[in-house]
Amino acid sequence: MRFIPTSTAKVEALKKQAKHQQRAGRGKHTELLDRVARGAGYEHWRHVLICRAETESIHKDRSLASEVEAIISACLSGKGKAIATGPETLSNQPFVLFSTEDGDAWMLDPEEDQALCLVWHGARQAFTVRDLPDRLEVLWDGTYELNGSFFSIQTEHPEIGARFITGYPVDPIRKLLEQIRSADKRIDGIFGRADAVALSPDIIAQLVRAGWEEQGLHKAARQGAQYSPSRDSLRFPLVGSI
Repeated sequence: MRFIPTSTAKVEALKKQAKHQQRAGRGKHTELLDRVARGAGYEHWRHVLICRAETESIHKDRSLASEVEAIISACLSGKGKAIATGPETLSNQPFVLFSTEDGDAWMLDPEEDQALCLVWHGARQAFTVRDLPDRLEVLWDGTYELNGSFFSIQTEHPEIGARFITGYPVDPIRKLLEQIRSADKRIDGIFGRADAVALSPDIIAQLVRAGWEEQGLHKAARQGAQYSPSRDSLRFPLVGSI
């Protein structure tokens, strides 16, 4: 029998369906329980109860909250890692969690491009992730984009704001996102991807650390050039002919 994430609320809803049909004279209660179970994708009513017990066990031993705490612990220990959550979320919605060796940790929503900062520069942040028995509550604090080797973040967080960050494990993160995103979202990622960023002081500083020549970057910025992360090159505006 395949596992189907099953909450107590879902079990009660199926019971009510069976009871409603019994009152309408459509059969015996035990037979109707099996009928509504099959209509919901289960093999029989016992399958429903087995899935609920397994869901409760998973939720207890491997909840999203425990995954978040594990990635925070890795971050504060100076360990970089990236993982995708599994069937522990009753909404069946996977997320990507990652930590960096220099003290940052984030939680990402692969479908809505939302981000939640868990740790920033070694300091645990105040965040809301309520892993309740019948629902999941997350208060996201920004949106993100993977732009070449950059992690682009837009947030109202007073310390973070909007910036392009390099040095994050972007390739493993991108691979995890591609594995768990829906087909429509993967297509959007291919055709909707931005491919150039302004040469802001922050971007210039990061490029200098990567080996670029600082004076040349400042000159390019004055000429209106942008940096293309996917090509690791500069793009200059077209000059019209007279």
